[in-house]
Amino acid sequence: MPAACSGAGWIRCAERAARLCAALVAFAPATAFAQDLPRLHITALGLHADHSVVRPGEAFHVTVHVHVREKRDRLDELVLPALTNAVDLGDERKRVPAADGTDFYETLTVAADVAGAASFSPAYIDAIDPATGRGMRYSSQPLTVRVASGTAVQDADSGALMRLLRNAVLAILTVIVVLVLAIVAVVRLRRGRPRAQPVPNGVPLLIARPVRPPGDPVRAALAAYRARGDDASLDALRNVLFARAGAGAGATLADALRALGSRDPQLARVMAVAERARFGPAHERAPAARDLLVALDAYVGEPVA
Repeated sequence: MPAACSGAGWIRCAERAARLCAALVAFAPATAFAQDLPRLHITALGLHADHSVVRPGEAFHVTVHVHVREKRDRLDELVLPALTNAVDLGDERKRVPAADGTDFYETLTVAADVAGAASFSPAYIDAIDPATGRGMRYSSQPLTVRVASGTAVQDADSGALMRLLRNAVLAILTVIVVLVLAIVAVVRLRRGRPRAQPVPNGVPLLIARPVRPPGDPVRAALAAYRARGDDASLDALRNVLFARAGAGAGATLADALRALGSRDPQLARVMAVAERARFGPAHERAPAARDLLVALDAYVGEPVA
């Protein structure tokens, strides 16, 4: 015959049943929560700032980097860090596909309020570890950025100070090199110039002109063109100039200039003026003809009429 339960036994049985029910009630939301978590292979989760020392009100950037082995378009499960002594001015998300998964970058633009330290709590992701099947919280390291109020050397970022000094030294060296090169160029230019000979008082200064031999065909063609002034004499003059440049019969101005090269720039200018006087617009030919006579007088060494 089964033994009857005493009053104390019934009380203990009721307590055990209540504890079991409470455990089941507490376990149910946790199980449901774990089922909602994504399965992620998270291999990197870091928090970085682009400056280690800033001034109050100066904007700087804090970047959260996450690498997962899965190919994902978004990572909405990432919880950004909480800010202390800093104001969030905006954020930018960036996704970079990789051969071994996906990289996500969340860049926060922030500014510190007052001097001291701007602190950032760890960023984290709640996910299921595929290796164990258990829910885990993956966290980055916390981050602290110094907020300096002074302008003394000890308040500045040492890396930025070294960069500033290096840039200043490079700028000074560049200026010195430019000055030295300029001085050398001026000295060489002065040495290469012929020294002017003193001119006695009362003696007129004569300008040397290129002297052409009396039988120069350019002189003869110029005299004929000055006397007749027609197209035929101008064509004959052009042919003589082209021959002087080294071009053959029937050559064009382009052929003559190509044959002349850089040997005689004055002859090149005379040929260009002759071409304009012969083939230029009708209203420009007469002025070009006058310019041609002046240019030829200077070229052959005769006084300008």
